[in-house]
Amino acid sequence: MDIKNFITFKKIVEEGSFSKASEKLKYAQSTVSSHIQAIETYYDKALFDRIGKRVQLTQFGKEILEYTNKLLETYDSMISIVNKENTVKGHIRIGAPESLMMHRLYKIIIEYKKLYPQVEINIISDACPNLNRKTILGELDLSIILQPILEYNQLKVLPLKHEKFCLIAPKGHTGDKLIPKDNQMVLWPEQECTYGEVFRSYLRENKFYPNNVLQTSSVEAIKKYVIDGLGVSYVPFYSVEREIEDQLLTAIEWKSDISFYSQIVYHKNKWLNPALSELINIIIERSLNWK
Repeated sequence: MDIKNFITFKKIVEEGSFSKASEKLKYAQSTVSSHIQAIETYYDKALFDRIGKRVQLTQFGKEILEYTNKLLETYDSMISIVNKENTVKGHIRIGAPESLMMHRLYKIIIEYKKLYPQVEINIISDACPNLNRKTILGELDLSIILQPILEYNQLKVLPLKHEKFCLIAPKGHTGDKLIPKDNQMVLWPEQECTYGEVFRSYLRENKFYPNNVLQTSSVEAIKKYVIDGLGVSYVPFYSVEREIEDQLLTAIEWKSDISFYSQIVYHKNKWLNPALSELINIIIERSLNWK
């Protein structure tokens, strides 16, 4: 069985269609179809249910995908090992929520790419629970998440830093509590984020039940809305440190019973090739100086 067949199979799953996979792989669509047919003929089972233009994995396809991820992970590791000149090569896929990507990883990625320009990096921004799932499934090589420290059956966890959170409101906001005024919104972080529930608890404790709400996965958007006077929110301190220094908004630290840590997670069965090992080492080293 040619490994190209499995590369094509995974690309169809990632892109959601045969035609998009053929574009990405620069194959004729007939070639893509022949790769899939080779796997299906070998096992005498269908990988996909074809519904119109959409494709959906069969149960057998889901099982083969799990093994395909492991196979291609090993294959990628073999082609990304250090060569004779000790040049780190390869392709790594990283997941991170927007706030960590913009305020913790940004400079690290610049530094890493200067050291290892031949490593191709793909960064996916998503909510932490989704990143965990993608890491378990092998869709990401590692993720940097912001959550309480939890134990997982399939994930290795490397805590980095205990992160502070703060309530933010428009500049000049008055009152002992940062509760929205009558004409202001509650700006929710995305639903999947655990700290969004902490914010809900804070509002409930203060007997505030919002009916004017805006929800977004972008902390950068939340900051702009707050600065423009539109509402109140709860965000990681590192994401608004500059705005606090520049007095663009009002902020107070608010501690809950839940502690949040920035942390690295990767699959327990993941072989850390040189490209990944170097990235993890740099992240851990730089995190020691995070404020």
